[in-house]
Amino acid sequence: MKNQDLVEFLRSSGVCEVCQLRYLKARGTEYRDIKETLQKLDVKLNGNVENKEGNEDQPAKKARLGVCTTCLGLFSKDFQMELLEGILASDFAKYDCQKIVLAICLPMSLQLRQLAMWFALQRKFGASVDSSNPPDVPIKEAVKLILHPIICEKLAKEYDANGLMINIDLTHKLEHEEVEKLVKLNKEAFPAKAAYQKRIEISRGLLEKQYQPSKVRAETFEKYFQIPGSTVEEPLKLTSIDLQGPLVCVAGRYRKLSRELSHTPWILNGQRLMEDSIEEIIIRHVGPHFTEKLDKITFMSSGREDVDVRCLGKGRPFVLEIPNAIRSCLSKDQAFKMEQAVDESGKVSILHLQVVARDELTHIKTGEEQKKKFYRALCALKEPVSVEILDKLQISVSFDIQQKTPIRVLHRRPLHTRPRTIYSVKAKVQRGNPKALVIDIVTQAGTYIKELVHGEFGRTAPSLSSIIGKPIDIQALDVVGIDLDWPPEVDNAIHTE
Repeated sequence: MKNQDLVEFLRSSGVCEVCQLRYLKARGTEYRDIKETLQKLDVKLNGNVENKEGNEDQPAKKARLGVCTTCLGLFSKDFQMELLEGILASDFAKYDCQKIVLAICLPMSLQLRQLAMWFALQRKFGASVDSSNPPDVPIKEAVKLILHPIICEKLAKEYDANGLMINIDLTHKLEHEEVEKLVKLNKEAFPAKAAYQKRIEISRGLLEKQYQPSKVRAETFEKYFQIPGSTVEEPLKLTSIDLQGPLVCVAGRYRKLSRELSHTPWILNGQRLMEDSIEEIIIRHVGPHFTEKLDKITFMSSGREDVDVRCLGKGRPFVLEIPNAIRSCLSKDQAFKMEQAVDESGKVSILHLQVVARDELTHIKTGEEQKKKFYRALCALKEPVSVEILDKLQISVSFDIQQKTPIRVLHRRPLHTRPRTIYSVKAKVQRGNPKALVIDIVTQAGTYIKELVHGEFGRTAPSLSSIIGKPIDIQALDVVGIDLDWPPEVDNAIHTE
């Protein structure tokens, strides 16, 4: 099958030049200059053929004036202009996103016409047209190759599958009628399935999987649909354009400075037990830059502290997942102002605020229990600290403990006995208080430190209390380090004006 012969047949069937290239299996940039690509593929230009007197392909000239019988005008200049106007007339200007993606919902009429042309090519060119592999570049792929570059260029945007999603719904006046015919065709083409399935769901997926010349006979198909597809007077109709902003992920590290602040909103039986939380403070000052719907933001962190525990040092990694964001970028200047606003709460401090890729969120959860965490605990004894007690609490060799779920969290955690590794313990007497110890502890993430100290009636073993053989209780606890080098450190205070 020569390219010239194929194109002349397509022209005579009312197929547009773009779709002619699809059947020539054009790729990538070959759609940018149709004339140049056709010449490269040794195909005479349409105008040259039509200008010949007595040309046998004269019907092609008439068909060319109508709507393409395969794409129904999807790749026409008129549709491109209509689509651009529709996008600009929507809320497009509200979204400050540099990257976009088109998601087009196409009527099933297009798939039926693709199959009709497939049958037509087999009749014309015989065995050179395969029965299982489509003879054209699929329309969905062609949309990416053709429409995406054009729309991106006109809107001065970049293509990205994770960008602002422009949902486009297209219909055609013949679709309802053709779907009704398809239901009848389906019963005849696949009688065995129709026999045991009371209701067959006619869908695009069904067309893709079942409808090809290797599974449906052309004679059966032709009882309901013309081969090749009939000419039409009206193109596809643009029924709606809906915009969905990208999912933006904003990461940073927070330091919890208060011993009277919950991690997330603390509500019990419909009553708030604390007026604020880490989550709410951060979202309140970061969220409005990206979205108007703050309640849709998801807050995640690498672990959490109890209400009365501070988190100091470099802080704890956190991330905000912001769906349908109206902005996808964050300048250093903007990030710095957000960091300052959170700092002014006096309860939480954040740093290294930045937008990160969604796939980086694995850092928050992956290997969570393998990370090391560093704590400093103020502990009290009933008697002055002896040299013997101090010696027992200088532990440089790691050891394992068995820790049952603490009683205080049983309402939200299942009862399990969990093995945990304690990497080191180092104690010193608190200045001015001989009955108090300052203990630095390095543990495996997921260790309950309060129970590690006092043992909770033997539910954690060994505990620091069992090691020294005396009762010991924890008065105050700080997280001073988390062994997770993420997100990358950025100094937002350093920025260009």
